[in-house]
Amino acid sequence: MKIDVILPYKEIFSSTKASAVSLTVKNSIEFSEFKNDITVYGQHTNRPFYKKFVGLKSNKIIHFSNNLSLIKKYIKLTSLNKEKKIIEIHNRPYLFNYLSKKDNLNPIVLYFHNDPLTMKGSKTIKQRLNIIKKASGIVFVSEFIKNKFLTNIETKHNNIFVLPNGIKRDLKNLPKKQKKILFVGRLVKEKGVQLFVDAISEIISEFTEWEYIIIGTSKAGNEKLKTNFEKKVINDFLKLGKNVKYLGFVDNHKVKEIMNTSSILIVPSIWDDPFPLTALEGLASGQAVIASARGGLVEMLKDIGILINDINSKKLVQEMKKLMIDHKKLNDFQKKSWKDFIYQQEEVSKMQDKIRKTIFKNFFIK
Repeated sequence: MKIDVILPYKEIFSSTKASAVSLTVKNSIEFSEFKNDITVYGQHTNRPFYKKFVGLKSNKIIHFSNNLSLIKKYIKLTSLNKEKKIIEIHNRPYLFNYLSKKDNLNPIVLYFHNDPLTMKGSKTIKQRLNIIKKASGIVFVSEFIKNKFLTNIETKHNNIFVLPNGIKRDLKNLPKKQKKILFVGRLVKEKGVQLFVDAISEIISEFTEWEYIIIGTSKAGNEKLKTNFEKKVINDFLKLGKNVKYLGFVDNHKVKEIMNTSSILIVPSIWDDPFPLTALEGLASGQAVIASARGGLVEMLKDIGILINDINSKKLVQEMKKLMIDHKKLNDFQKKSWKDFIYQQEEVSKMQDKIRKTIFKNFFIK
């Protein structure tokens, strides 16, 4: 079975600039039984993760959109290939709508990594019903995102699937932890980085033996701080003293190395985070994870992490101090993260391949 994966234009399928969707696709391919039959299409990059990657250079002036240019070039490039295949489009419902009008010979699957009600092509009930009608499969990274898509849609459908993100965990044992607290993610307001900085400012003078670290920029791959928001946040953070460290954007491999030695991960999102990889990586590395009770974080961290309703810096300080003071409590949450981790990439890829087989069979074997 051949599979074509189409990434959003903004995604860079490379270790130096990859963000969440690219990492999710890269992770899933590694353990797929169809690994040698998957081709990824996306914005051109000189050092892609994967050998079977086709980089496409967009022409926004002619096609009025980088994403639309990418899909048109994909159609032109593959139009002569009549081999049966599954086409998987990630996070761009309006591109699914465009492609579904051009290709009725192959099953087309739409993956949602974010809230469908905020995305062009799936905001209205009519648009979502049209996707249900035309898609061979609709895949969501969490129950939360699925339920968003089905808002005010009451009937059940057999082409809807939930497939959580996964993480490859190479470690055999829970790694030894140091007194480090991490924030890892995009330096944008909705990720709650300001809450992290405000919380650290309240506890740093009391817990001088701890190290506090921020990793990230406003956009994956940025080497410098560009927005006024991130500049102010990091400036305020660095003023807190010698125990703070800002590492900028770090590739995913290095992030995992830092997580392995860190005790606590803070995920203080003030938006409905769908199913963030950062929190998954925190669990996989055996960190105690403190997060806001928003979006897909609730289903991911239920019973194994610390969830804060209506998060603010005061509540965050309270939960952090509980772990920093009580070593047994901290150790218990670390062990729970490690022992109860259920998002091993190998198992998630098996689930994905099973979905693919079902879709392929339903489309071609009738």
